[in-house]
Amino acid sequence: MCRTPAFLAVSMLLAACDTAGRGYMGLPPVRAEAGGHVFDIRQRGDAAEAVRRNAAWLPPFDEVARAAEAAIERVTGCDATEVRGDPSLLRADLDCPE
Repeated sequence: MCRTPAFLAVSMLLAACDTAGRGYMGLPPVRAEAGGHVFDIRQRGDAAEAVRRNAAWLPPFDEVARAAEAAIERVTGCDATEVRGDPSLLRADLDCPE
């Protein structure tokens, strides 16, 4: 049985897991940990993206969102006014000091 195509497909999917979302490509990530989760944070203007990097089996969205909010605020120095997305990729609107 040939498993190479399946292995390549899974490898390609896993390699894309840390890729920045649309609008954040080309921005270098800042790694941050909060609430037992590890995130790559990218900021563009008054918005930020958090890509969760650690493995977790079906983590509750509220738990991950609180951790992402804390990580985003620590990295950006701004208040996260709204956090949305899913447990793997979260986006936040920011209120930054002038």
